[in-house]
Amino acid sequence: MFDDFQHYDPYAFYGANRIFFALRKNLQNEGKTIKGKLIRPIKSCLNYTKLLLNPMKIEYQNEAFREVINEEFVAKKFDSWSYHERLKAEAAEGQGVYEDFQRYITESFSQSGKMIDKVLDKSPFGKNTLEYKYLKFSIILNVIAILKAKKKLDTDIQTVIMWKLPKSMSSYVRVLIKEFVTELKTEIMECYKAADIDDSVLEMLVANPYGESYNKDEND
Repeated sequence: MFDDFQHYDPYAFYGANRIFFALRKNLQNEGKTIKGKLIRPIKSCLNYTKLLLNPMKIEYQNEAFREVINEEFVAKKFDSWSYHERLKAEAAEGQGVYEDFQRYITESFSQSGKMIDKVLDKSPFGKNTLEYKYLKFSIILNVIAILKAKKKLDTDIQTVIMWKLPKSMSSYVRVLIKEFVTELKTEIMECYKAADIDDSVLEMLVANPYGESYNKDEND
């Protein structure tokens, strides 16, 4: 079904999740008439699954494609943003931007567990399951390892750390890591945007480095 073997595990989780909710919805609505159509019971799970294999493949590929495009877009935007902010760093240093940014980042990262929950909301595992807990730990350990090894948020990793999970799930965990890192990068940019001062003011500071200092609080 796929040219690349690494797609099978994520597709299997996507399909299991999709079919589970379809079966549950069918069971809940069995015998009801919805939009003029009588909901009949699904007699064979196997036949139903076989019928959906190819449509689900298309759905999975579309979703995976969107995730890749989103990740690449955020990564490029993050790199461009980092370079741009370095150019303005000297001018902003004395205006309290870094103190505000540090405070916002600390507050946001204290809630990073919620960001992981947002990523795992699409997984087939409920919040109270061991698999959900192990996936969460695996994501955290991998991001910590990435930061220690590369000193930056980079998802191009050779080996995935698996916390009490089978190695067969490594491809799926890799996908989740990329999604979480994308969320982190977006959050960092939002925090800096909240702490930053107006570009026109920074340009004035750069053009007039010996002029009067700009008081951020008075001009908010």
